Amino acid sequence: MRKPTLIFWQIFYYLIQLALHIFADKILKMRLRAQKEHPKRWRERLGETNQVRPTGELIWLHAVGLGEVMALRGLIDIILQNKPDINFLVTSGTLQSAELFSQNLPTNTTHQFIPLDVHKFRQNFLSRWKPNLVIWSEQEIWPGFVKDCARLKIPQVWINARMADKAYNSRKWLKPFFEDIYANFKLISAQDEKTAQNISKLIKPHLKKRVRVDGSLKPAAPRLKSKQSIPPQIISVTEGKKILTLVSSHQEDEKFVIHSLQKISKKLRPILVIIPRHIERAETIRDQCIKAGLKCTILSEFRETARRSDVYIANQIGAPAIWLPFTHLAVIGGTYCDINGHNPWEPIQFGAAVLHGSKTANFSEDFKELLISGSSTEVLERDDLVRMITQTNFDKQVRNARSLLQRKIKAVKDLSNDILLLLN
Repeated sequence: MRKPTLIFWQIFYYLIQLALHIFADKILKMRLRAQKEHPKRWRERLGETNQVRPTGELIWLHAVGLGEVMALRGLIDIILQNKPDINFLVTSGTLQSAELFSQNLPTNTTHQFIPLDVHKFRQNFLSRWKPNLVIWSEQEIWPGFVKDCARLKIPQVWINARMADKAYNSRKWLKPFFEDIYANFKLISAQDEKTAQNISKLIKPHLKKRVRVDGSLKPAAPRLKSKQSIPPQIISVTEGKKILTLVSSHQEDEKFVIHSLQKISKKLRPILVIIPRHIERAETIRDQCIKAGLKCTILSEFRETARRSDVYIANQIGAPAIWLPFTHLAVIGGTYCDINGHNPWEPIQFGAAVLHGSKTANFSEDFKELLISGSSTEVLERDDLVRMITQTNFDKQVRNARSLLQRKIKAVKDLSNDILLLLN
């Protein structure tokens, strides 16, 4: 017999779906005007598409945004090594994720926008794609889809799961609802022990054995690719210079690095590349550089006759793939402010030495492992960053990071083997 609280929340969620169904066209057209939906593909949000399902087995993977979707590529590549004929459907919810993922599309893979979680739209989607296995990633789980896939007896897993105490506290009041949803996962792979503990509190006791810790998928993601490249004029003027790249930056990160750069003589000063987390901030960052007495160029406004700059602002989508291959030192954005850090693995994959601040809660386990293994350096003071840039040799750190990366990739390979068992 179902608990009254479970019935209440199921009815409540049904009413939300009903409202979404009634107002779907209006909502999507408003989002189109706000440039939050793809002008040619927005009907995918209704489960409608001209794409044809490939023949053979198909795994459907879903993640919400850019970082989460890009992290799936490593798992897909590893599964393909074991089953080269299998197909993949990857869904996400943001324009940026679709654009960059299309530039880095794995073999046998199709991308679609996730339909709204409404019965009719789910029916359209599932009847067309007929997945043999569903993989939900990180925190983006759609209850209606989970229940429909369970009714169709499609095995489902939840990987790369993250649930900090704050997220758990917001869910514990709805425990019967989440308990009912999470019971449909044959395997739950958490990024860290804290997540595993919190998820275990929200599932039935006899299902806790399904929860395990495998770490993050992000270390296993292959190097990013981009259709763009560094202009030859910039390559010629930066040749022989050390390149310091600030990746996924926010205002506090930029302030820390820019003011540190001021303390370094022009002879020893590296070229600074700033890749902002929000590219629309490019002009604000340029103003900050100019006030600090640094010559600055926004790359979207670059002209062939431009002189060499102290700072280049890479405000293109996919900028990490353009600049990280040439980067010597990478400062991880969000680690000097309350954003609490971004993905540290991308620079490591390109062989850059990783530096960061102390605010790393979003990737706490990753940064902890990096520090303990000597694979990254925490920099708290500007004078310390100056010393790191001008005096420190990072060869040993880079080797340590490469070894740790290989161990992380092995963990994802073990996870992929267990996932494939669910197909048989």
